[in-house]
Amino acid sequence: MADYRKWLVAFALVAILLGFAPTALAVTGTGGGGAPLTCSASSAPRDVRGEGVTELVGDVVITCTGGSPTGAGQPVSLSSVHVQLQVPITSRTLGTAADGNTVSGTTVTPNSAISLTSEATLMVDEPYPHAPFPQGVAAIPGSPQQQIGCIATGGQVGNNPYVTGATVGQCDILGDGTGTYTYAGGGNGIPVAQYNTFQGVVNANLTTGLATINFNGVPLDPPGTNNQRIIRITNIRGDMTGLLGPTNSASGVPVVETISITATGNFIVPTSVVTVAYVFQGLQSGAVKGSSGTQCVAGGSPFSITFAEGFVDSFKTAQITTMDASAAGPNQQLNSIRNDATAGSTGGFTTQNIPFVNYYTESGFTPTPSNSFPLNGQSSSAAANSIGVADTGTRFLITVNNLQNGVTVTFPAVVNGAAVGSPNLTLYSVPKANSDGTGGTPVGTGSGIALAGSWVAGGSATSQFVVYEVVADDPTQLESVVVSPAVAWTPNLVKGIPALGPGATASIATATVSFAPIAADRPGQPLPTNNGAANSTTIGSLPRFISTAAAPSAALTIYPCSCNLLYPWVVSGAGTGFDTGLVVVNTSISPTVWPAQAKPGTTETGTVTLWFTGTQAGAAIQDANYPAGTAADPPIVLPPGCALALVLSSGSSIECAASITPAGEGKISTAVTTGFVGYIIATTTFQYCHGVAYVSPLGNPFAGSYYVAIELDTPFWASGISGVSNFNRTGQFGESQGH
Repeated sequence: MADYRKWLVAFALVAILLGFAPTALAVTGTGGGGAPLTCSASSAPRDVRGEGVTELVGDVVITCTGGSPTGAGQPVSLSSVHVQLQVPITSRTLGTAADGNTVSGTTVTPNSAISLTSEATLMVDEPYPHAPFPQGVAAIPGSPQQQIGCIATGGQVGNNPYVTGATVGQCDILGDGTGTYTYAGGGNGIPVAQYNTFQGVVNANLTTGLATINFNGVPLDPPGTNNQRIIRITNIRGDMTGLLGPTNSASGVPVVETISITATGNFIVPTSVVTVAYVFQGLQSGAVKGSSGTQCVAGGSPFSITFAEGFVDSFKTAQITTMDASAAGPNQQLNSIRNDATAGSTGGFTTQNIPFVNYYTESGFTPTPSNSFPLNGQSSSAAANSIGVADTGTRFLITVNNLQNGVTVTFPAVVNGAAVGSPNLTLYSVPKANSDGTGGTPVGTGSGIALAGSWVAGGSATSQFVVYEVVADDPTQLESVVVSPAVAWTPNLVKGIPALGPGATASIATATVSFAPIAADRPGQPLPTNNGAANSTTIGSLPRFISTAAAPSAALTIYPCSCNLLYPWVVSGAGTGFDTGLVVVNTSISPTVWPAQAKPGTTETGTVTLWFTGTQAGAAIQDANYPAGTAADPPIVLPPGCALALVLSSGSSIECAASITPAGEGKISTAVTTGFVGYIIATTTFQYCHGVAYVSPLGNPFAGSYYVAIELDTPFWASGISGVSNFNRTGQFGESQGH
């Protein structure tokens, strides 16, 4: 079913691009009366994101025929339209409006009661705006040619321009006797268009915190036998997060809207329950693909993060721009691509003001009433905090945890989906965004956003973030995009840069991804106004989401550069009659004639630690390391091309070529070596080490023999075999070769 509806999305968009409009209003004839009023409710349900707190559902359209039109010159009876959603309504609120006057006899005083107004809008007979966008989408024949607005609080006023008197309804209009010109004007004593665009008010349940949208005091005139009356309810947003779950079906979870109309006259309509949305997962899981590197090798390969739509048009731009249509003029039509990347310079945001057009953005219907009684949030330019206008396009929040000290990760300013078959999907980074994904402005220039790591083993956890926003997309295609940040570091093994994990184990930086902005309010409550500070908080941000980030995934793993040598028989001291000398050599300098990929470790200066297991003067020694690496017992630092030479009876030294200066020479005292019998394991913080040992009788060094130290690491050539590193106890790969 989902796939079928996705094709309908494409077909609907093509219809709009070709200028097709809904069936014309039958506004010819005399109206007629006597036939019962019959109405039917329908909707074009939208696919919505289960992660979304403010998802825009499909419009409900109630089409009526029959009934007895209001007499010519008589006030149209007022009705109240009540809208409930299966999920909590979260349409934005846009300030307050007075409920009208209080009348006592002939005394009229302003009413102190006020109502909280909503972006939810009700229109009668598909009123066409005076400045439509795009211009080539035709009005429905017979529909009003102006959007005339009224805030439907149900109060009374003394300055209604259509019905005179001190106690008339705030939104009162006059009938024409036929139902033909009641809203459009132009005949039967109705010279101009009357109220046809109504702003709803919010009624919040103080117990549950949930909201109902009410349109109070709306003049609904029965159309008569020969006419149609079309009532459209739009800009209803809902919190879908309670319907998102692992058992969601492939056809989505349906969401229904209930509309009831109570009338003081003869516009009596049964309660309608209409499916207005289907809930799907909007962001596919499995987004992070990690990379790895070794501590001693500069650079690092990029990890990647994939943002993939869970359904067609899950990712949206903020609102329509003049760049989203063909050249201005009577034939202007919407393009198939949404692109607000240039909205801040050329183009610019514009209104989405044709009632029956789905613009496929985060914004909804943005009316442009032309009367002198503006709606709350009315804007001729669809500015921020206007009716229906979203604050941002779909955003994504990438959170990077425990990025290693010394590592820089640079996220590109612009990301395009061409490499994965989505050339029309573009994201811009959002510098100066807040950690919840609000704030900042998308920027498509510059070097991007760099995160500098500071995490070290034993220190506090760290968290950094990057925000991206959709600035271009194709609403007819299932799209995805891959973000691949550059990863870099300059090794300084003596200072532990980049940082390893506890005990010189591999360190792991993780990442999580989610839609953004993240909702900070209690989901399900009606939105308060932003008070002109559109991005200062998620309270009021459109859109906004709950965080659905899965458990953190490994983004960057840094393995220690290590080499491990076993000297299986080491003996020294008068009681043994033998002495041993051993050498550990840093062989990471490679011939210049080798290709670059064969010389990755030319700057691998690192430390050497010797681990003793055996006996000394009859006392057991197990896993004793020298030097200890403390201030009193500093580490032995071995540059490339140098060797640590240790004679157990006389001590250690570092031997280098004349052109190489030791980086820092620790010592191994004879106090810990003389009289030792057992084995020694040498561990280094560079990759390429080799060694030999020489055992000889005391006083006769030329009568001994040597052996090559055993390399304990798994050979590099085996690194492509899955799980092979588990076959050795060091957990490392190295330059192990046969001897």
